[in-house]
Amino acid sequence: MPSLPEAVDLKYGDECPDAQVTEVACVALTLKRSGRQRLPSVLILSECDIEKAGDEEEVERKCEGVRELDLSRNKLKEWSEVFKILRHLPTLGFLNLSYNSFETSLADSPDVVGLTNLTRLVLNGTTLPWKDVHVLLDNAPRVEELHLCKNDYKKVEKPRKKYVTVSRVHFNNNPSTEWSEIEALGQMFPSLEVLILAECPLSKLTEEEHFKEYFQNLKYLSLNNTKISSWDSVDRVNWFPNLAELRLQQCPLYEPYKDEERRQLTIARLWRVERLNGGALITPEERENAERAFIRHYMNSEVRPRRYDELIMQHGELDPLVEVSLQPEKEVAVTIRFGETAFQRTLSVYSRVLDVKKALEPEVGLPPSKMRLFYHDKVIHYGPEELKINSKQLYTMNIHSGDEFIVEPKVCKP
Repeated sequence: MPSLPEAVDLKYGDECPDAQVTEVACVALTLKRSGRQRLPSVLILSECDIEKAGDEEEVERKCEGVRELDLSRNKLKEWSEVFKILRHLPTLGFLNLSYNSFETSLADSPDVVGLTNLTRLVLNGTTLPWKDVHVLLDNAPRVEELHLCKNDYKKVEKPRKKYVTVSRVHFNNNPSTEWSEIEALGQMFPSLEVLILAECPLSKLTEEEHFKEYFQNLKYLSLNNTKISSWDSVDRVNWFPNLAELRLQQCPLYEPYKDEERRQLTIARLWRVERLNGGALITPEERENAERAFIRHYMNSEVRPRRYDELIMQHGELDPLVEVSLQPEKEVAVTIRFGETAFQRTLSVYSRVLDVKKALEPEVGLPPSKMRLFYHDKVIHYGPEELKINSKQLYTMNIHSGDEFIVEPKVCKP
C-alpha cells in the first residue's frame, strides 16, 4: 500500500528531474526543467490505496499550500495516520474522508489536530459513531458544510453542544425513519439553511411544533425518494418559517397522480415555497392556476382539506371545467360516393390512400390503378381534392367523421 507521498508521486510525478546537459558549439549549457515545484492547491487522491501517512517531512514538503484534500475510498484505518497528514496542512478548507473504514476511535485520541480553517467536511460512508463526529466538529470550529450520507444512522445522538457555524447538512441515504431524529439535527445545527434527506425512509413529518424552534433558518429542504405518503406531511412543510425551496419527488404520495397534478396540488398547499423541485421560480400566474386547479380537484369530494376553504375565500366558488378530449380519432365514419351510389364506411386514420382504394375495389368494381379518389372535408367545406399520392395517410388531412370520399374511374386518353 502506498503512503501519501508515494501516492502523490504516482499520480503527479516526481518533483524535480535531474539536470540535463547539452553541448552547443563547444559551450556547455545547463538546462533545468522547471518541473512541479509544489502540488496543486486542490489535491485529489481518491482510490489510491493509501493506508499510511508516510514520512511527515515528505508530507509537509509535498503538500505545502494544499487547500482541498480528497482522500476518499482509500485504506485508511488509523486516525493517527490521518492526523500525521492534517497537521501539515494549516490552510486546509476542504477535507473528504468518505468510504475509509476507520478501526480506531477519536474519542480518546491524543493526536487530534485543530482544523481551524476547515469549512467543508465530507464523511460519507465512514459509519463513524456520533461521538467521533462531535470530536471532529469540536476541533473544526469553522465548518459550514457537513456530509454524513450513507453512514447507517438510524438514530441521531442528542447533541452535547450546538455547532452554530454549520449551515448545510447532507444526510442522504441513512435509515432514519422518525422525524424526531431529524429534529435532533435541527437542535445540533441551529443555523441550518440547507438540509438534504433524500433516500431516507421517512414516512411523515410529525405534528410536534418544533419546526420554528429548531429550523428557524432553513431555506432548502430535500425529501426526494423518501416514504412520504400523506398530504398532511406536505401541509406541515408550511411550518418552516423561512423555507423557500422544496424537493419532493418519487414518493409514495405521488403515485396516483400525473406529473402536472402533483405539481399543482403541491404548489397550492405550500404558500411559502418559491421553488419546487428545481427549475424556475413559481410565478404568481402559476400559483393562481395551481390554486384554482386545487379547488376543482376537491370540489366534489366529501372530505376536503383545510386549504380548500382558505382558497375558496381567496378565489371564490369555481365552475367545473368542461372536459374536452384532445385525443385524435383513430377511426372515422365517412360517406363513399360513386356515381349515383352512396354508402358508409369506417376507415382507420392511419390507412394510406392506396389502402382505401383497395378496400373500395369490391364495391365500385375498379382496380386501384383505374380509380381516382377525391376527399371532401364537410366540416370546413373544403374540396373535393383529388388524392394523387398513394402513400399519404388519412390523418395527415385532419379527417373527421362525416367527411366524404368520391370515386371516379380514370378516363383513358385516345
